Amino acid sequence: MLRVRPTLITAHPKLLGDLLPVLGMVQQHGTALFDAGGGRIALQPGTAELTLLGFEAGVLEEFARRTAESGTAAEVIRDAAGATTVQVEAPGHNIPVDQGERLLDPTADQALTVVCIWSASDPQGAARMLRNIGARPRDTAEATEFTAKNGGRVAVRTGEHQDIQVGFDYAGDVADLGRRVRRAGFSAELSRTDGNRILTVPVSAHRSFTISERPEG
Repeated sequence: MLRVRPTLITAHPKLLGDLLPVLGMVQQHGTALFDAGGGRIALQPGTAELTLLGFEAGVLEEFARRTAESGTAAEVIRDAAGATTVQVEAPGHNIPVDQGERLLDPTADQALTVVCIWSASDPQGAARMLRNIGARPRDTAEATEFTAKNGGRVAVRTGEHQDIQVGFDYAGDVADLGRRVRRAGFSAELSRTDGNRILTVPVSAHRSFTISERPEG
C-alpha cells in the first residue's frame, strides 16, 4: 500500500485543527493525524509554517526492499522507542515513509483528496523517485502527476528551490464547500482558472489551501 501523508509544521496548530474537519477531514483520536477521503495530513507544532512531504506504507521492510530494487535508495530506521520508518532518497532531501493502516476513517469526506505540490529543481528525479516507490502516473501530457494507491496525489513542478505545498482536490461542488467553510467562521474565496473552479482558504500570512473542483475525483 502507499498513501500520501504530508506533515504541516505550524505555529497555529489549533487553527488548523479546527479548519481541517470543516473541510471534511476526521482527526484520529489521540493523534495529530487527519484523514481525508484520499490521503492524510499530520500536524506538528513549530515556529514556522513549513510542509514536509511524507507517505505511509504497509510492511515497511518490504516497501524498502521493493523501492531499492526499483533503483531508489531506501533505508529502514528504528528509533530508541522501537518506532520504524523508511527514509527514501529524493532530490534535495530524504522523504520519510511511516507505517500506515490500509483503510482510513470512512466518515471522512470521500470527495476530498490531499494533494502535494512538489516544486523541485530536478523534476525528472522527483518523478522517478515517485514511480520507484509505487506512485502511479496520471494520464497527463507531462506525466508529472502521481496518485497513491491508498489515497492522495503528488504533482511535480519545476522550481528553482525545493518547496512543498498542500492543497486538495474536491469531487463535488466547491461553492457548497466554500459556504460550509464560511459558516464555520473562516474565509474562503471562489475563483475560476482554466475553466476549473478553485476555492482558496487562507490560514495564516504564510499558508493558504487551494481546493480544486475535479468532478472525476
